[in-house]
Amino acid sequence: MDILDAVAPLLRVSQLCNLWQWRVDPSARLLQRFRWLELYSLVILFASSGYLLYGLFDESRDESDEGGNETSNIGHTVDYIQLVGIRVAHITSLLEALWQRQTQQRFFAQLREIDRDFASMLHIDVDNAKLRQQMTRRGLWMLAGYIISQSFIIVTKMFSPDHKFPIYWICYLLPLLVCGLRYFQIYTAVLIVHQRLELLHKLLESLQLNEADPQKPYACMCIKEALQMQVAAAACMQRLITARILYQRLWLLVGLLNRCYGLSMLFNLGNDFLAITSNCYWIFLNFRQFAASPYDFMQILGSTLWTTPHLGNVLALALMCERAAYFTTRLALSLHHIRVDLQNDSHNALVSFNFYCPFLLVRNKLLLQITQFSLQLLHQRLCFSAAGFFNVDCTLLYTIVGATTTYLIILIQFHMSEISFSNASDGA
Repeated sequence: MDILDAVAPLLRVSQLCNLWQWRVDPSARLLQRFRWLELYSLVILFASSGYLLYGLFDESRDESDEGGNETSNIGHTVDYIQLVGIRVAHITSLLEALWQRQTQQRFFAQLREIDRDFASMLHIDVDNAKLRQQMTRRGLWMLAGYIISQSFIIVTKMFSPDHKFPIYWICYLLPLLVCGLRYFQIYTAVLIVHQRLELLHKLLESLQLNEADPQKPYACMCIKEALQMQVAAAACMQRLITARILYQRLWLLVGLLNRCYGLSMLFNLGNDFLAITSNCYWIFLNFRQFAASPYDFMQILGSTLWTTPHLGNVLALALMCERAAYFTTRLALSLHHIRVDLQNDSHNALVSFNFYCPFLLVRNKLLLQITQFSLQLLHQRLCFSAAGFFNVDCTLLYTIVGATTTYLIILIQFHMSEISFSNASDGA
């Protein structure tokens, strides 16, 4: 199965959400430019930007927040920042998808060439049908998580006296779903790279040359067997050279992936940080006003479930990028497990010099290729970057936890100061 056929359902949904501006030619299996999709994306981009600017300068929102309860000032401001954050992440995703559409085309063109090299040079077929199954399964789990969390949130907030929440929820939900689809595009791209790296890792593990039989005396080793060893070493070296070329192309493919999705990763991860911090603050406020009623339990659970999609996106992205980037280390370990010391000196003395010299030359070339591949793995390490600001891996989780704790403490201090100031004003 071709890679474009494997990801065809994702591409159709992405076209609807303005995150893909190409169409697939069914006969030539090539990506063709679709000007109507580009126009559609531009219209949605300008409409979203205008709505964002209107919300920033809308004075009616400030008037409606005056004179509320103790959570209307800081709490509603935090909610408003969260709404602005998801809109900015949404606009950034639309803009990057339109801006980097040529890079997306080069990504899939390079990917198809890599698959052809696997098939022609190594006789390894990339199982894109398995990729489609994994992509479908993960997409259904992700969609189910969004549906469950958002459905419970809207049911919970229906019991709230705030009748404006459904409007806020609808304005928040639409950009949230588009940003979730952008995340799923990134997951699929990382999964594609991960699958090719896994095939490359299995190839290096299979490069174990046949050593001489330890039970067989070296004197019984004939010239035919020496020639077989020479041919095996030459074949191993050729597959090793092909593996080096494929790793080079996969490293370049990761660079294209960073260009396609780096800005989206930066802004979506920033928005997730805002959402996690905001909902942790609302959980604190709900516990502060907790009265052991079913309504209070539902409010706390609703704020927790609101955090779930954002936290799940951060965890999934960090873990997938970490696993894919770790293949550089795994490839280096497998590379140095290749056995190249096939014969000892006693056997070399018993084999004809005319047959041993070519074998020794091939073995030395193989050792040189292993050394060069090791240096290549050292200097061309795979990394998934958020527009060059930071690498996306498991260390990102520690950073987000520390920053969330810091800003949550600051918000709680502002809340306490607001209550103290309000009590002092009432007493005066």
